[in-house]
Amino acid sequence: MELLQRSAAITPVDSKSYHLHRFAVPAGTEGLRLSFAYDRGGDSPHSLVTLSLFDPAGFRGAGHRFAPRQALLLTAGGATPGLLPGPLPPGEWTVEVDIHCVIAPGRYSLEVETTSGASSAGAAAPRPPPAPARGEQRWLRGELHLHSTHSDGRWTVGEMAEAARGRDIDFMFLTDHNTVSGIEALRAAAGDAIAVLPGQELTTFRGHALALGPDRWIDWRTGREGRAMNDVARDVRAADGVFVVAHPDAPPDDVCTGCRWTHDDFDPALAHAVEVWGGLWDGPEERNLGCLRLWRRWLNAGHRLTATGATDAHRPQDWAGPVPLTYVYADGASPAPILDALRAGRTYVSSGPRLEIRAVAGGGRAATVGETIDASARPTVEVTCALSPAAELRLVAGGETRARERVEGEGRVAAEVEPADRWCCAELWRGEVLLAVTSPIYVR
Repeated sequence: MELLQRSAAITPVDSKSYHLHRFAVPAGTEGLRLSFAYDRGGDSPHSLVTLSLFDPAGFRGAGHRFAPRQALLLTAGGATPGLLPGPLPPGEWTVEVDIHCVIAPGRYSLEVETTSGASSAGAAAPRPPPAPARGEQRWLRGELHLHSTHSDGRWTVGEMAEAARGRDIDFMFLTDHNTVSGIEALRAAAGDAIAVLPGQELTTFRGHALALGPDRWIDWRTGREGRAMNDVARDVRAADGVFVVAHPDAPPDDVCTGCRWTHDDFDPALAHAVEVWGGLWDGPEERNLGCLRLWRRWLNAGHRLTATGATDAHRPQDWAGPVPLTYVYADGASPAPILDALRAGRTYVSSGPRLEIRAVAGGGRAATVGETIDASARPTVEVTCALSPAAELRLVAGGETRARERVEGEGRVAAEVEPADRWCCAELWRGEVLLAVTSPIYVR
């Protein structure tokens, strides 16, 4: 039975807007089939139009992928990746056409019809989150930003889990665009070898952010009914999540639609962290130096912000080369200790070398990454590295390099912190390529 059929013209003026289409689902419906198509307007750049689906109670999934032709199935027992399987309650449903970018005038078409309950799209049996494995704190290696076929990734969660087993990581967050549908399936595929933690990439029209921790959908739709990015960040915090500003200096529209952070009214105090490094530091699609500089600027303004890094991997090749991992100092790889460490700033980001920072003041008072030291006691800050190639180890305070030393293998550099410094961190550089960076010690 056909429930909805729509076709609409779109032009560049429609970019960054939402088109809502409502339809009634009758009682006893076993399944829905959604057919969607839009004109790309070109190859590079190209238009980006996605779908969000809502039942009478709320979110039922997203079709956020670059395919200009999509066929989505939803039943109680299975769903196309991106959608959430489960009973189909009768009543008013909504398909939202999310128009990120229109390069050239064209059209989109949308059809919704009922189907039988049989579905070839399998649904993973729910698995509980990793059990707490409390113990002494230690450095754990993790991946904070990943995409699968549940959004625009090019690998299934099974392929991702198989590849992850060879990376020597302790945990990973799945952060598909505007959906949480793949988390249980990735947990099932990963087994007990790697802790899989919930997340999503809030892919707004004016910048992206990671919501790490919530296993429910967070409404990302800024510019709709007065909703702003500050409201989104507050919702992440209310859900006990960690809000990370993702790749803020990414290429602008229309090269990377909505990727660059242009939420000019955003309050950085609502963020927990900034993704200062994504993918290869000097990769052809990366602008990591700008991300690092924004983080420093917000630190200089008095904000406390954790440094994170990740591959933003969409395919196995994105894990090749000296890509970053985020190291967190925590007492277990389950959600609570990892999220606590991210909030507290107990992190460093590295493509391999170890990097640590420590401040010692008079009377034996000490602070380490994420903590605060009293500058009136003229503390000495020491940074150390290990497993480093030939590189330059730096102590950075207030955005300025206070001390530096050529190192190879292990190394050390130290200096006093000035009373005017708000923060200090350690960095390791090989020429113009960053190898590692710590979150700050804050100076009071």
